[in-house]
Amino acid sequence: MKQAIWKATKEPLRLLLLAIIPFVLAYVGTINYPWAAVIVAVLRFIDKVLHEIGKANNSRLVNGLTGF
Repeated sequence: MKQAIWKATKEPLRLLLLAIIPFVLAYVGTINYPWAAVIVAVLRFIDKVLHEIGKANNSRLVNGLTGF
């Protein structure tokens, strides 16, 4: 049961972790908020691709960009 809850919790945590930097940049005015959303989507895509490659090759990439 705990493992299922942890797996379900990891997905929003990954997205939150990937969103921190682009939205901080948007907050300080370096980029616009729409670009922050695009950057988050691209980072999430890269994270998912690395995760799938890691699963297929049984390598350290299974954790993706976020590390969990």
